[in-house]
Amino acid sequence: MDLMGLCSICGKPGAMFTCSLCGRLVCSNCFDSHNSVCSNCKVGKQ
Repeated sequence: MDLMGLCSICGKPGAMFTCSLCGRLVCSNCFDSHNSVCSNCKVGKQ
């Protein structure tokens, strides 16, 4: 099953990643695949 929609952070279509911390559905630009977190959670972790 493919989950694609609007990114919860930037609002652009193509969101297909889910943040492991907050559960937001985000696009590849707003997702850190190394840590499996969105850009909002990544900023909070630093």
